[in-house]
Amino acid sequence: MENNRIQYHASGAGLFVIMLKNIFLTIVTLGIYSFWAKTNVQKFIAENIEWAGERLSFHGSGKERFIGFLKAALILIGLYAFNLAITYLVSFLPIPYLSSIVSVVLTLAVFLALVPVIVVGGTKYITSRTGYRNLRFGFDGKILEVAKIYAKGILLTAITLGIYYPWFYVEKEAYLKSKTRYGNTNFGFQADGQEMFFMFLKGFFLIIVTLGIYYPWYFAEVRNYIWNHTSFQGKRFQSDLTGGNVFLHFLLAYILIFFTLGIGFAWAIVYIDKMLYESISLETEVDFSTITAKTDTNANATAEGLDALADAFESFIS
Repeated sequence: MENNRIQYHASGAGLFVIMLKNIFLTIVTLGIYSFWAKTNVQKFIAENIEWAGERLSFHGSGKERFIGFLKAALILIGLYAFNLAITYLVSFLPIPYLSSIVSVVLTLAVFLALVPVIVVGGTKYITSRTGYRNLRFGFDGKILEVAKIYAKGILLTAITLGIYYPWFYVEKEAYLKSKTRYGNTNFGFQADGQEMFFMFLKGFFLIIVTLGIYYPWYFAEVRNYIWNHTSFQGKRFQSDLTGGNVFLHFLLAYILIFFTLGIGFAWAIVYIDKMLYESISLETEVDFSTITAKTDTNANATAEGLDALADAFESFIS
């Protein structure tokens, strides 16, 4: 089983050097280097994850992320101009507040429409740039199919005041994982919305009763459940994370950050990531002889650019 367990070889010192470089160059370039900074961290993480004697790799670049961001900005500018044009035309109608209502509705519609675009495009980009044993991962999901799942899930979650969310989450994860592949072989996810509902309900109640202390145990239970219901080649993943271990790791990480005045942040992150990655294993060995390459030529960083713009907008208004 140990051969089927993930190993994480990152060091706090290695991440610290990357973070220093990222911070310095991001400041000097007035934020432009942030696209390269994100890529540097992802390469560092991937290259330190080992499974079955081989390490992952990440082949994305800051340049393609920056170009994707510029394309996304042009798309949003076009949508904003369309919004202004429609609002301006509607303003001529003698109906009070109609233009304001139309503007709000159009803005909300644009953001909701971009969600499946970001989910599909972002997942395509990340998976297509991640490699293992000279093969790439990939994602074959469709924007329209994701849009239907999200529209139904968000609507029913709102109508039921959040009760439907576990069922929405299960449907979403089942779709996303079933469309995610390594080479030509897809992952799988089978779970029960009712089981997740009672898990969420128990966690919510105990977190309130214990004033938040139960959260590490809730986090471990949910994470274990998700991994234990994820499969590859019909073989189940297994996660043996414990609430006590999560509590101890987060406590020590916060202490390290506090007493080093933030300098120990990189070591704290590696410490927590190591716990999370090394709790995961696969029940039996993978048959690599049946897996062949399948490239994704349509993957690009434009959706990631949209996501970055959305994050920037959220930070601006919050």
